[in-house]
Amino acid sequence: MINSSIKTLFAFGVNHRTAPVEIREKLYLHDAEAVELLGRLRSDLSECVILSTCNRTEFYGVTEADNIDPNYLKNALLDFKGVRGDFGDEHFFSLISCAACQHLFSVATSIDSQVVGDSQILRQLRKAYSTANHSQMTGKVINQLMQRAFKIGKRTFTDTSLHSGAVSISLAAVELALETYGSLRGRSALLIGSGETGRLTAEALCKKGIGQLLITNRTRSVADELAVQIASKFHLEAEVIDFDAFASQFASVDIAITSTGSNLPIVHPEHLVDQPRDILLIDIAVPRDVDAAVSQCERVTLKNIDDLHSIIDGNYARRKHDLPKAKKLVMTEMVEFLTWYYSLAILPETAKTRTKPPREVAEEFLKVKAFLNDNISEIHKLAAGSGRDFQADMQSHISLVRTLRERKASVLG
Repeated sequence: MINSSIKTLFAFGVNHRTAPVEIREKLYLHDAEAVELLGRLRSDLSECVILSTCNRTEFYGVTEADNIDPNYLKNALLDFKGVRGDFGDEHFFSLISCAACQHLFSVATSIDSQVVGDSQILRQLRKAYSTANHSQMTGKVINQLMQRAFKIGKRTFTDTSLHSGAVSISLAAVELALETYGSLRGRSALLIGSGETGRLTAEALCKKGIGQLLITNRTRSVADELAVQIASKFHLEAEVIDFDAFASQFASVDIAITSTGSNLPIVHPEHLVDQPRDILLIDIAVPRDVDAAVSQCERVTLKNIDDLHSIIDGNYARRKHDLPKAKKLVMTEMVEFLTWYYSLAILPETAKTRTKPPREVAEEFLKVKAFLNDNISEIHKLAAGSGRDFQADMQSHISLVRTLRERKASVLG
């Protein structure tokens, strides 16, 4: 018996290509929020992973419904975050089938990152998948898709130079400080936030020879632990500052980089109203840690995450040289995934069990795979869609599955 259901893969969300930071920050989801939202989507989606980082909040999902409205997903996200207002359709993207797969693979390989070669994105994607898995929102399609994404993400580290001298947001912030001061030797820096991003920032500052490093975190023990790691690894005695007192340090440092998980700004104009010296304040948090009005304070240069795209890494030309190779990895893996994905709708149910199939079913599987491979260019063309009309692309995908079933019946019997 042929499986009658159509498992439609889609991707939806907002990212640095579609919206500025003032939009993205309002839709950022902390881990607990992602878990709660997954629970709310359970009744409408059979599978879903939510990836939320400083540059994107994206859904990779599967539905067995004949139709899904991207406005439903948009409204579900906006309602969950309790925000309305300045959110237009242009801030969101919606992709079906092949286009959704290609987008995820581009994210996993960092091709779609704000800075190509971002060293954090694959780790963030693994964490998002783990969250969805623990929430029981993963299944056959998402499991296969994510494992392939992890595989090619890892291959870009081993088989290409895409990540050589890679610039993460943390490293880009430090590059900006270097661009501003020429050298960090003899300079002082205040690091606000000691999570993963804060740790990477601290290490980058030390590698560039920062003279003095102050660290603060809402949970002091986390800052203490980072200070110990810095002392051990770089032989620099970082000073830990009480979180309630970090603003008093602005008057004595050259650089302040903030990357907390606060939902609201923690740095305000009154903290820098009488700043006695020039300070470079870099906000790499999403949502932003620094009130935008701080930019009006004298002697303060405020930069946020969207300002970092102008930073040019010395190794970028070498990494860019391997972009075609990385894109070929994406296309090759996408073809293999599509062959598997569209086989779900035309293979007998008995071929999808974990038990060893009978000889005739195994032969059927080989025929289906050969049939799909022979038609992969047409499948790719039809499944990719325009990317501009979500509903039309979804209907094309459903029609493609039905056409494949009919053609298989006539060709293979």
